Order: sequence, then structure tokens, then C-alpha cells
Amino acid sequence: MDLNLENQSYDDLLEVVKRQTNLWDELNSIKLIDKVALKTCGSNEDLDNFQIFTPEFIVNDMIKAVGVNNVANNNFNILEPSSGDGAFTCRILELRLNKNINKSTENVFEALLNCLATIYSVELDEKLIEEQRNNIYTVAIKFLKNRKVSLSEPEDATLRLLIHSNFIWGETNIYQPPTFLVCDVAYKMPEASKKKYKSVLFPVWNFSNRKVSLHYEAPEVGY
Repeated sequence: MDLNLENQSYDDLLEVVKRQTNLWDELNSIKLIDKVALKTCGSNEDLDNFQIFTPEFIVNDMIKAVGVNNVANNNFNILEPSSGDGAFTCRILELRLNKNINKSTENVFEALLNCLATIYSVELDEKLIEEQRNNIYTVAIKFLKNRKVSLSEPEDATLRLLIHSNFIWGETNIYQPPTFLVCDVAYKMPEASKKKYKSVLFPVWNFSNRKVSLHYEAPEVGY
């Protein structure tokens, strides 16, 4: 469900999502886990659904190839089109948090939201996207705890909504050629499983002075 927000407080956002019963239930399903243990290999029990997960050393090498400073830059949008349980997205979030937040950062929570707001993820396997949301949430909460930051219920709901909105169950059309400068990138499930594709607009967030703004845009692809 798309929520459009303009200069809303975290408390206002909490009230909005609580009125959406299904959304509220989905947000509460995102949980803190003991340890982020990402999958590093596949299973061949079902050859039709064989999956291979990216090991950490390859993730790190690919980030270096793209450029650590580029990946750590919150102004750059990152889309992981087949994201599994979060090998890339968790590492990218950790990198951004450590690069952009230090002892002099005034509002650590808001800085964390801005680090996360431009990371997008699409995964075809519903179970894996649920695991990835838990992994991302755990990375965020443990980072805050290490800096002795605890969240109020409205702040926690804001974080969960951001994760729920940016990390989606779906598939990408990377097999289709994009049109010049503009391309519909993702399609939500379960429509895609029925070959009834629905184009997804990506959430665009702004966090400033404990206020939240949110709208949706079609992705742009440059050449």
C-alpha cells in the first residue's frame, strides 16, 4: 500500500500505519534476530528453484569494483534486483553507517534512516525477502544499540515502514531492454507469478528535523 506523506512527524506516521491493519501486521512481522547469518551456498534439492547465494568476499570485491565512496554515498540510489537474504544490502548498509555516522553526528537515528532510504531491494522468493527485512532491521538496531540509541515506538515504526517499503517481494524485468533514460524496473508479486505484471514505483524518502516526507517515482536509468 502506497502511503504519501508530507512533513509528518514520526508520531503522525505511527498513527497513519496503525489505521492500515494489514500493513501494521506486516510491519510487526519484521523482527530483531540474534545474529545476521547470511546464506552462502545453494541447495539442489529442487533443481527448478536452485539458488546460489553470494559469499562475503565476492560482495566486498564487487563493492570495491563499483567504488566504496560511490556505494557509501547516500545521494546515490542502489537497487539489488535479486537480493536473496541480503548479502549485498546488509553489507552496503553497514558500510554506509560506518562511513557516514561518527561521534559528532547529532541525530544518529535520522542519519541511519538517510543511509537506508536510498537502498532498494527486490527478491522473487517471499521467504527470503522476509529474512532480508529481518537482517536489515537487525543491522540497524544493533548499530543503534552500539551507540546507546534506543527507539520510541513511533521511531521504530518509521524504521520498519522504510524497510518494508524499500525491500519488496517481486521480480525485475532486467531481461527487457529499457527505453531511453526511463525504465520500469520492478514488478510486484503475486501478479508476476501469474504473468500479470504490475509496474512498481519506488518510494522516495526525506528525513529532516524529525519529520518524514514520502512520495513515489518511476526509476530513471542513465546511459
